[in-house]
Amino acid sequence: MRSDPVQITEEMVFKLSRKRSPSEVDLRSFEWAIVTQLNGEKSVKQIGDTLALEPRETIAMFKRLFDEGLLELVHIPESDPFIPSELFAEIEYEFTYFVGPIAAILLEDQLAEFKRNRENLDRRQFPLLIELLSLEITNAEKKHEFQKRMLKKIKGLF
Repeated sequence: MRSDPVQITEEMVFKLSRKRSPSEVDLRSFEWAIVTQLNGEKSVKQIGDTLALEPRETIAMFKRLFDEGLLELVHIPESDPFIPSELFAEIEYEFTYFVGPIAAILLEDQLAEFKRNRENLDRRQFPLLIELLSLEITNAEKKHEFQKRMLKKIKGLF
């Protein structure tokens, strides 16, 4: 059993540990069901939803499985999954250089396509946003330059 406390959240992703077999532990039926769902890609919430469990129950069972040494953490969610809203001023400034004063409208239109705004665009959507914005730049050299500048911003986020 583990002695280090860990706070399980619904966004975490686990896989089955190679260090200990589930057959070494007396598991309840829903705990076995969780074990069968572990693939290193599904979050705690996704597995709980699949099994129609309450969030509190799901977290408690994951905690027990983790404490028993049956789980390995694959992914801890970022504390802030969204792009900082200040970054949009920089994007708009750079984009304006390449497409002119229509940049702000194109940016807002693209965010609307994502059903997002400057406050809630997920970091993982940022590269796609840049790619779609770059399609608005007709000159190939300018498009490449915009993408190059934005790549620096992307690297800063990840």
